Amino acid sequence: MKVVIVGNGPAAASAVEAFRKVDRDSEIIILSDEEFPTYAPNCMENVIRDDISKEALFYKGGEKFYEKYRVDFRPKTEVVGIDNKRKVVITKKGEEISYDKCLLAAGAYSFIPPIDGVDLERVTTAKNLYDAYKIRSWILSGKITKAVIIGAGPIGIEDAETLRHMGIDVTVIEVFDRILPRMLDRQMGKLYQKPLEEEGIEFLLEHQVVAIHGKNGEVEAVEVKKRGTDKTFFIKTDMVIISTGVRPRTYLVEGTDIEIHMDKKLNKPIGGILVNEYQQTSDPDVYAAGDIASGVDMWGNHRWIALFPPAQQAGYVAGFNMAGLKVRNNGLVDYNAVKTRSVTAGSGGLFEDADESFFLEYKEYLVKVFLKDGKVRGYQFVGVPKYPKLNPRNPLIRVLNKINTWEEKVLLDKGLGLEASGALFHFFVKLNREFKEVHRRLVEEMFVRAMANPSREIPLFTVQEGEVLKTVGK
Repeated sequence: MKVVIVGNGPAAASAVEAFRKVDRDSEIIILSDEEFPTYAPNCMENVIRDDISKEALFYKGGEKFYEKYRVDFRPKTEVVGIDNKRKVVITKKGEEISYDKCLLAAGAYSFIPPIDGVDLERVTTAKNLYDAYKIRSWILSGKITKAVIIGAGPIGIEDAETLRHMGIDVTVIEVFDRILPRMLDRQMGKLYQKPLEEEGIEFLLEHQVVAIHGKNGEVEAVEVKKRGTDKTFFIKTDMVIISTGVRPRTYLVEGTDIEIHMDKKLNKPIGGILVNEYQQTSDPDVYAAGDIASGVDMWGNHRWIALFPPAQQAGYVAGFNMAGLKVRNNGLVDYNAVKTRSVTAGSGGLFEDADESFFLEYKEYLVKVFLKDGKVRGYQFVGVPKYPKLNPRNPLIRVLNKINTWEEKVLLDKGLGLEASGALFHFFVKLNREFKEVHRRLVEEMFVRAMANPSREIPLFTVQEGEVLKTVGK
């Protein structure tokens, strides 16, 4: 059998690992428009700061990953389409590559608003490794003292804090009334915004960029107006980062009968390539996973969730099934956390249709829980340090023997991050549990990791009855 994987991100790498647990002999080809081995897509701000090791960035082991799993990796090979009737994928150079099974895992691309000046020098997105290296080189050139970031989503916020810590004046422009508008409501957004402003980051909420202006091909200023008005003003800048969201690469299936996630009433796309619980598209030999796909969430609804954890999860499901198993995805998750150092924020689940909400507060942490029909529908959290404290991970602290046991370290390290957000999501939302007094106390004391008890966990995947999974766990 010949398997062709379009894309080289988390979904693709996870699919390879799962596939090889079942099938050690079939041919696997990975086609990537980039030149790099699989890397962590959520660490671009670390690349800009240059505080991440190659081992952490290329988290699957770099080129050794392809050797280990016997993958024919073809970098700088951009795929522009698929002909599923003839079972070939088509590259930009016109090459046609045949397949028996195909996985579309090409992710999403940065959405660039249709405004004048986006093609000026030192105007960029910040989604991939090329972008991150480019931004860092501009900063090291010494020409960047002011930056404007368009969009206050997770990437925009993480980049804003990174640039500010590198000594650059930063202005963030957001069309909505709060930062992290898809993660936090207005109340929580304000709590998260305040410490960032204290660091010197300026936010212009409910504003939009009208145009980007420059001289001799280089950016000089952005023209901005408040939403609902016609009066504009200018902000001088040496660099513009556009962080206005992403779009799935559904153009790969244009002209085919492979279905896209559509709003049937409005007849417009609202997500990625539509897949079932086995990550199959409407063509059973073509699978899709990651940011390119709209999969089935934990409530049984099709949703487009462009996040790292669900991409990995869906990739494993696709890999097992391409190898001949019948593995069902038990529901994509959508928890997330923003990696800023002075203040923490995260969320999971849904908020818009909640019946009620309430706060849980402990020292510098505030958790907002959203309920529907007596069950937790979603949550948001913000953690703002109110006083300095020792960092238990500091090597000096360990040398001075201030922390004697592993247990003490765990008790001191109660910070809310992506790991804790995942624990909250699984316990509150995925397990569909009522929120009782004992759970309130656990959250109030920030022992959220205690709720990630394996005995209360449910598997990410299930196998249809009658299938044998002896090899999957190896």
